[in-house]
Amino acid sequence: MSFGSRLRDKRNELNITQPQLAKMLGVSQSAVGSWETDVNSPRATLLYDLFDILHCDANYLFQDETRELYKDEASPEEFNNIIKKYRSLDDFGRETVDTTLERETKRVEKIRTQQERIEKLETKLSEKESEAPLLNAAHADNYMDAPEELKKQEEDIMDDENF
Repeated sequence: MSFGSRLRDKRNELNITQPQLAKMLGVSQSAVGSWETDVNSPRATLLYDLFDILHCDANYLFQDETRELYKDEASPEEFNNIIKKYRSLDDFGRETVDTTLERETKRVEKIRTQQERIEKLETKLSEKESEAPLLNAAHADNYMDAPEELKKQEEDIMDDENF
């Protein structure tokens, strides 16, 4: 859910219309509409007033954006739970964590590489299997039940260098 959809839902929950919210904030109705459709965002100076009017905080309105923001970085919770603990370790503890982290990172990367190779091989195999009926069409008949005479003729044809 985006900032705009949370803003719209909260405004509707409180039975506040776009024109009413716009008037309370001193902006145009189209400004509120553009926020709710995620075309624009409110100025930082308006956010505190918006939180007060909607009886919510930044965490409620921006929760999905903050998750995306911390996707490749430590969120405040992760910082408190991991980084602060790491910093409190002595040299031996840090070395142990660093070694374990390095080994696990290599192990997971190796698994990912193997999975990618398997997927490529499976793709190649499925492509070959889809071609197989065309390549083996000449042998689709039951060769083993054929009369010996026919088997001999087919073998002679296959052995013929001019074939």
